[in-house]
Amino acid sequence: MKKFILVALLIVCLAIPSFGIMAHAQKQVTLSAWTHDQLYLDYFNSRLSEWEAANPDISFTYDFRQVSNAPEAVLTALAAGEEVPDLLGIEQGQFPNYMKDGIIAKHFLDLTDLIGDRRSQYAEGRWALYSYEGRIYAVESQLAASVYYYQPAIFEANGVEVPKTWEEALQQAKDVFGPKGIALGIATDNENWFAMMLNQRGGAVFDQNGEFVLANEENKTLAVEVAAFIQEGVKDGLFLVVPDSEMWSGVTIPTAHREGRLAGEILPDWWSSCCLKPGVEDMAGQWRIAPPFVWEGGGYKTQVWGGTGWAVSTDTDNTDIAWKFLDFMYLGHESQVQRFEKINMFPTMFEAMKDPRVSELTDPFYGDQAVGAVFAEIADGVPVWYQSPFRAAFNTASKDNCPLLFDGTLSPEEFVDELIRVTQEEIEFAS
Repeated sequence: MKKFILVALLIVCLAIPSFGIMAHAQKQVTLSAWTHDQLYLDYFNSRLSEWEAANPDISFTYDFRQVSNAPEAVLTALAAGEEVPDLLGIEQGQFPNYMKDGIIAKHFLDLTDLIGDRRSQYAEGRWALYSYEGRIYAVESQLAASVYYYQPAIFEANGVEVPKTWEEALQQAKDVFGPKGIALGIATDNENWFAMMLNQRGGAVFDQNGEFVLANEENKTLAVEVAAFIQEGVKDGLFLVVPDSEMWSGVTIPTAHREGRLAGEILPDWWSSCCLKPGVEDMAGQWRIAPPFVWEGGGYKTQVWGGTGWAVSTDTDNTDIAWKFLDFMYLGHESQVQRFEKINMFPTMFEAMKDPRVSELTDPFYGDQAVGAVFAEIADGVPVWYQSPFRAAFNTASKDNCPLLFDGTLSPEEFVDELIRVTQEEIEFAS
């Protein structure tokens, strides 16, 4: 009998650890993410084995979806009280919609303290895009800094070097290129373009509190200066005017390049993979990149256009693990470099920009130039761009009135006054 009891106890003791392991292994988490861009999901998927190895106590399944209108879809779901994803990729132009009525603070995780001292390791301008009332609510996917994509043969054939400043570029247009019908860059009525030019010069449309400050004396003076430069640049052939509807057609700009009417354009890192390379595949090797033209009067080293910040929902059961996932995938030296290697999104972390896998990366499309080194050179000069719930009003005014600035219908002063009038009227109406 004693022997039987001992055997029974031994069986129970052996079973308890196994039962514990089984129970532990039964923890299941389904992590969901929505974004408009499949590339981000491709990157996540490429590192899932690393992520799971770092979290052996959890059995993960994933519900990653490319949703063309992801930010709008989530706003609709929130209004209807429906289920939302754990992680949301918010295209930066959509973030102001989440600032309205404090939606971002009510439904998404405040990341400020979680990021902590690491904030200074990254380009500040890429935090500002996703800030609300001084708190950070999303982590940026890329630097989105602009460089000058150009054809060196055009400059060599005309006996001049690539200009370093906007003012040098305008003079070259007047003296060399304009009379031959060759533009050095593009001007467009895209709602972001004028703000980008102004932002690089050091002007602001909104401040860190989301207040409209374009009407302030300093910002208005800079805005008129930039508008006057743009108008003169169009007149003298510095810019090829490309309507926003044709920016992404894959026809207008590539045709101008093939015909020798456009030497280059100042556009962000994503322009290379989305548009330039597919548009002029037959011109591979004939391209180089350089730092963008800067303003002699001061400002920033570059312009920024676009970006997607990932936010963590507080309306699901997976808030903590979703933040841990985002931290793993996006922050830190290795993750920043891997994201660049896998989906060509340039790091926002200063240390990662200097990694040889980034700074020494060559590209045969650009004649085996070390393209990463050019982006690293300008990364500490990324402008800070503040958001506002009224950004849409400004964007509409800019898009509607840029063509009138380009053709001289509006003077630079009238153009800026109209931007101010439309935006202020919307602010006053909302109040």
